[in-house]
Amino acid sequence: RAWTLVLVVAGWLVGGSVGQTFINTQLITGGETSLCCVKPEFGNADSAPELQECRQWCRAFIPYSTLQSCKMNQTCTNAMSDMNAAIELANERMSESTVCTENDQVCFPGVSCSGGQCQSPPNSLSVRCELALRRGVCGYHFPVCVSDQVTISYELCDETCQEITAYCNITLVEVTGVDLCSDRNFGCTSDARRRPPAVMNALIGAGLSMLGSVAFGLMR
Repeated sequence: RAWTLVLVVAGWLVGGSVGQTFINTQLITGGETSLCCVKPEFGNADSAPELQECRQWCRAFIPYSTLQSCKMNQTCTNAMSDMNAAIELANERMSESTVCTENDQVCFPGVSCSGGQCQSPPNSLSVRCELALRRGVCGYHFPVCVSDQVTISYELCDETCQEITAYCNITLVEVTGVDLCSDRNFGCTSDARRRPPAVMNALIGAGLSMLGSVAFGLMR
């Protein structure tokens, strides 16, 4: 109970907006439980053939606990309906767009191409667009939880939503009909693969460069 109260207060202090911390009162049994808040089981071709499409698209992106584990069939049906709609809309938009040869981002007016050139995209969606859709749509339908009583957030992190626009030229709300994109990158459902921040990447790169220089000096 104390842990639940701390999370509720923390969610309110972070911003106080709807979608940051949810208490599932229908599951309260006098204490915290984890009956549904577990890592979802997508099964395999033999145990869950009805989840095949959902398994292929979402399993790798949901390595965390979610309350949807207790209603996989309905959640996967909804997720795949949105995924197919997103792919269809993205294909339509990208057929009318140009993309940067340097990073596959859509060439929006006023957006730099980072030294590359804007040209017509290939006939199929880019890998970056597909990954962005998988992160966004799957995360939207499988929000992260900490217990049966507490879901951290039903909102998606800003970075995840921005990548869908940058690489697919659509917005997630055009597909889902409900805008659950946050304006922050904490206290929200994010990319399943925890990537180090840009600053950390820079530090790692600088460190490797320094080690290389030292090694070269020792060899001379």
